[in-house]
Order: sequence, then structure tokens, then C-alpha cells
Amino acid sequence: MVYKLMTLDRAKSEIEKLQYYVDLVESYQPKSIEQEIVKEYAIKNSISEICKTLSVSHEKVVDVITDLGRDKLHKIVRSGYMKKTKHMRSYRY
Repeated sequence: MVYKLMTLDRAKSEIEKLQYYVDLVESYQPKSIEQEIVKEYAIKNSISEICKTLSVSHEKVVDVITDLGRDKLHKIVRSGYMKKTKHMRSYRY
């Protein structure tokens, strides 16, 4: 593993952000299939794994993730997914 050199303050800030994310995911209590999809994506970061686990279609998972975030975790998951798939969504003429 290659470590990027950073300042101590930046490292502490990253730890705080990561700890916030971990706490948010672990305390998330899904009340619907959409929230369950969001939580599973936050844990696995894999649409195909969610499809297998929850027996839902690929399109349903993508639709839920790309829908406007309704809570903090959904907003974080959507933001990460949009960054991850930006190259596939860009139009080249």
C-alpha cells in the first residue's frame, strides 16, 4: 500500500471523516427497501452484490442510488456513486 504524505492535521481530519461515516452506516436503520439498498451500497459498494443479496433489479438499485438523497447517508452514497461513474456519464461528441 502506498501512503500519500500528509500533515498531521489533515490525517486527523480524515480519521474524523471516516469515523463519522462508519458510525453513520452502523447506526442506519432502514425502514424501506430503498433505504436497505442505500445501506447495502454503503457497505459493499457493489450494485451486483446488492442485486443478489436483496433480489432486486440492477435498474432499481441505480434508480435508488441516483435519486436525490433523502438523508445524510443517501447523500454521501449518491455523491460517491456519481463521482465513480462520471466517466461513463460524460458525453463525447
